[in-house]
Amino acid sequence: MPPRRDGYLLLALIAFNLVVKLLWLGVNELAHDEPFTVYWSQQPLSAFGEMLRTENNPPLYFLLIKAWSAFVPFKAGWLRVPSAVFSALAVWPLFLLARRLAGVRCALVASLLFTFNNHHYGFAHEVRAYALFTLLATTGMWLLWRSKDKPGKGFHAMLGLVAVNVLLVYTHFLGWLAIGVQALCVLAMPGLRHMRRNFLLGIGITLLWFSPYLVIFISRFGTSVSQGTWLEAPGPEELYNMIWRWSNAPLLAVGFLALILFVAVRSRMEGSAIRLAMIWCMVPLLGMFAVSFIVPIFLDRYLVYAAPGFALLVAVSISDLRAPAAITNALGALAVGGMAFTFTPWQEWRYQPSRVVAQTDAWCPQGCTECIWPPWYRLTFRGAINIEDLKQDHGPFLHFDINRTNVLTRDTVLPTIVVDASGNSSAHDQPWYRLLHASYPAVDSVEADHRVWVYRFRR
Repeated sequence: MPPRRDGYLLLALIAFNLVVKLLWLGVNELAHDEPFTVYWSQQPLSAFGEMLRTENNPPLYFLLIKAWSAFVPFKAGWLRVPSAVFSALAVWPLFLLARRLAGVRCALVASLLFTFNNHHYGFAHEVRAYALFTLLATTGMWLLWRSKDKPGKGFHAMLGLVAVNVLLVYTHFLGWLAIGVQALCVLAMPGLRHMRRNFLLGIGITLLWFSPYLVIFISRFGTSVSQGTWLEAPGPEELYNMIWRWSNAPLLAVGFLALILFVAVRSRMEGSAIRLAMIWCMVPLLGMFAVSFIVPIFLDRYLVYAAPGFALLVAVSISDLRAPAAITNALGALAVGGMAFTFTPWQEWRYQPSRVVAQTDAWCPQGCTECIWPPWYRLTFRGAINIEDLKQDHGPFLHFDINRTNVLTRDTVLPTIVVDASGNSSAHDQPWYRLLHASYPAVDSVEADHRVWVYRFRR
């Protein structure tokens, strides 16, 4: 295909992605970690800086949302537009990388597999940094591979990659793992080994740019290692479940894995395309799984930097079958068709905090004492009442500890409502529950939203 036609195809893919990912942006409520992002993006920089010292969130995406929200209506759909755009743009470097590795057909298949993936579509509809993280990680892999063809330019060929990597680590701490994948490619792939010196120099410059944040990063990393994370060690089935997320459906996951294994064994991983795709996808998948038995970090959103590599790996495997063109084309069409058939962009999230608000209103027609636990859920709760409330200062409430206060027993006339989003299906063994139950003999409970329980304590 002539270069101009390649360009038209790429523009069409980006435009199609943009249209698809802008659909249904406002259907789902702000939930999960979105209210956290929205809230802190609206706070004064002094308070925002204090938050960064104790949270695992670099500042770049918060600042982007702060700037964006100043020019658009303060509504969930509008606040999600940057993520939708970032996700759509990720097709650009993915297409260019796949085309360099295995041709236009491979680039088209990889781009469409990414486009029709429910996993990526979900992140395109979140006010979180993961769509930007995906775009930057994919761009980094493309710039790395492109740099190998510019040996005469020396380090100048790496400047774009350095800039992207600086943005990467200021978007998410796991950006350093994405840079680690790049380093592994440079070490393991003969075509990239001539770049070792310049690549190491680029990492040094990235570290220099990151140095103002390095103390916070080391502190947060040390806390995660010593105290653990909120995750648990994964079971063996989680490896397959992750591939399932990247494939939309179990049947596709099994088919893709069989195809990848067949091509990898037959080719002995000798081709640059299959080797790069395998390193990009499988090393983080298996590596983070293994590390999670020491420090649990195996989570779909923490692997978004590797997920586009799976789309590339499937597309490259189809190209490397060494089958007649008709069979290769048919397999590519079947893979894309399977993803498109199982693509459900209209599906609602399981989180609906407005149900929690409705339940508390129904149980408090004449007022009550209201407690939100854990403290972070207060932002979700208040945002469900009125998103404008996330512009206010909720700082004192974010340090509330339900197990260390006697506020719960001050009013024995009106009911006390506890919204428990800790994930416990039963709170009977919790200190706050026993404290309240001692003063209020009647207790009502209901799971108002996914793993969010509302308790009413009354006389």
